[in-house]
Amino acid sequence: MPRPSPPQSPVRAAHRHWAAFLAPAYLIFLVFLRDRFASGPVFLYAAAAGGLTFLIVLAWNLFGRRSGGRLPDSEAILIWGGAVGLVAHVLFPVVAWSRAVPGALFFALGMRLPSHLSVPISILLISWFAAMTRVPGLVTLEALSTAAMAAVAGAAGAFVRRRLRRSESEEEAAREGVARSRSMVLPWEEPHPADRKPAEAASEETVLLRREIELRDGVRRALESVLPLTGASHAAFLAASHAPGNPRHDGILVSLGERRLREFTVPETYVPVREATVFHRPFVEEGPDAARYSPWEKAGNSPPTGIAAVPVMREGTVEGVILVVREEEGPWTEPVVPLLELVAYFTGREIDRTRAQHQGERHLLREDWYHRMVRKMAQIRRAEDAEGADDILKRRERVYAEAVTEVRRQAGASRVLLVGSADGGQKGWIAWEETAEGARSAEHPEPLEDSYVAWVIRKGTQRIFSEAQGPPHGQEVLPPCWQVAGERSFLVLPVAGSGVFRGALVCAHPEERRFHRQHADLARDVAEVMQLGLSHVEHLEALTRRAATDGLTGLSNRKAFLARIEEDLGRLDGRHPCAVVMLDIDHFKRINDTYGHPFGDEVLRRVSGILGKAVRKGDAAGRYGGEEFVLYLHMAGPAMAQEVAERFRRMIRQARIPREGKEITITASFGVACAPAHGKEAGILLKRADEALYLSKQRGRDRVTVYPG
Repeated sequence: MPRPSPPQSPVRAAHRHWAAFLAPAYLIFLVFLRDRFASGPVFLYAAAAGGLTFLIVLAWNLFGRRSGGRLPDSEAILIWGGAVGLVAHVLFPVVAWSRAVPGALFFALGMRLPSHLSVPISILLISWFAAMTRVPGLVTLEALSTAAMAAVAGAAGAFVRRRLRRSESEEEAAREGVARSRSMVLPWEEPHPADRKPAEAASEETVLLRREIELRDGVRRALESVLPLTGASHAAFLAASHAPGNPRHDGILVSLGERRLREFTVPETYVPVREATVFHRPFVEEGPDAARYSPWEKAGNSPPTGIAAVPVMREGTVEGVILVVREEEGPWTEPVVPLLELVAYFTGREIDRTRAQHQGERHLLREDWYHRMVRKMAQIRRAEDAEGADDILKRRERVYAEAVTEVRRQAGASRVLLVGSADGGQKGWIAWEETAEGARSAEHPEPLEDSYVAWVIRKGTQRIFSEAQGPPHGQEVLPPCWQVAGERSFLVLPVAGSGVFRGALVCAHPEERRFHRQHADLARDVAEVMQLGLSHVEHLEALTRRAATDGLTGLSNRKAFLARIEEDLGRLDGRHPCAVVMLDIDHFKRINDTYGHPFGDEVLRRVSGILGKAVRKGDAAGRYGGEEFVLYLHMAGPAMAQEVAERFRRMIRQARIPREGKEITITASFGVACAPAHGKEAGILLKRADEALYLSKQRGRDRVTVYPG
């Protein structure tokens, strides 16, 4: 392997590690001031000024660098934070009395640093605390307690460090090979789902490994094509590792002049990869500075003269990183970033294709629930053809119910909620909820507040919780109004992507550690089928609207309008009043003959726009035929119906329709019939409204006439 990068220049090293130089010098200066001025104003002002300066620099390292698109410096954060704590220990007696600063500082040193570094630093800090007590010739109680605190906290930190490293190494050795083999196709899937039969698990394992090999061959060919085009010496594809242990990125590496494909690993903190995965932007470095970002941990090769990395993005998600390393002198052969972005695009497409093929093969190997659910989605019919359950349950709710039932059966959950979201995840409603007692929906939006389901919807990342590893900071999984006492395990899966539904799928169970990754995988498959069903329903709804809508005006056509008023009249049953208003544009034939049929169509659209915008909620407007329109006025008696018709008549008369520099005015005649006074059936009301309209025509047009009967 290549050798480490060459040492940095003294100026660059001082710039990078200036916190390590400045903070100790300032602390030694404080000891001098303490001996010279005791606790006088000079000492207090100097300590306060230094502490405030360190606090500002600490805040800049935590927030300023991140907002400026730069990665935080962990070394500087540790040094500045420790310096702020030491100054607070000097300035505030309460802090010194609590011993919080020594405890936290020595524990952090023992946990982060090996013993050959943490012990000397702890001895120097104990000496600093003893010097600040300023009692010559005596070993004070404060110095003894600080030394005891240092020993206990440092030992605790070292113990935690060793336990973490031991558990990580044991689990890493057990699962490293499996996790690496699954890092590209299905990174979230367990090797052998617990609820699968051994034969099924073995078949799925074989299929997955075959697809993994195919995908690696495709990625290898893409990386090999990059080397001669860019002049790079090495090219790698890296993806986040899901193996236990230190966070890292694993992948494959191809090198110029070698046909052997090698495994390759970089830590999660490797700057080029962090720039690509965290900030979703390319990273390029050339010349002497590129040696700083050498990815090699062992000696063997020349230091890099160029480093470039770009993210592999699919639907807003980072699937991995393309990394190239140049060891030859001189610039890149071609513009490296556009070329790598093109390779990243095709690599992402290859990952999508392989993943889709594997999921299809897996569905064939599993139970027939997938195909059964797809058939149910395809059998949802249009509203006018619906019978039985389709009449009781709306089409969208039927899709929700099928999906939630299947998730509850596959995951073994005691309760499953399908949560729809609005306002970017700020509000949500229960599209469907199912338990052993029954099912329900609640379309009224509720604020999701700071619940974890809101975080999952916004971030698009699944989460699995049990009582032992629940949400951080006491955050609840669900809003208070949706919580059920006794539930300890939760699976929260985002439902989004290219589908028509956006929200989350939540599984709950009273047992601890009930849900695992295979349950999330199954729920994701069901959610994909649900999105297909919702797309089918949306298509049917579009066909239904098209069949019930007049193509020219956008109002209800004659058939849909008659169905609407027959339904309402049957529901009212003569107990409450309602009205039907028919109107006809005056001299419409003359308008067509004078100005042409296109202008006549514009007149019809203008009148329909007036009716559609001004009609009340609960009323209906439709085109009856030709230049005739019809209105249904819910809960309106004769007087109110005449008043509404008069208002529409005035609005139509005041309309101005431009035509070749002129403004054309139109008028309309109205006829009104009311139920139950003039009839209780739709046909009778329409006939009598038409007779009243005929009377308006006879009396001179541009008027409203109520049926005289």
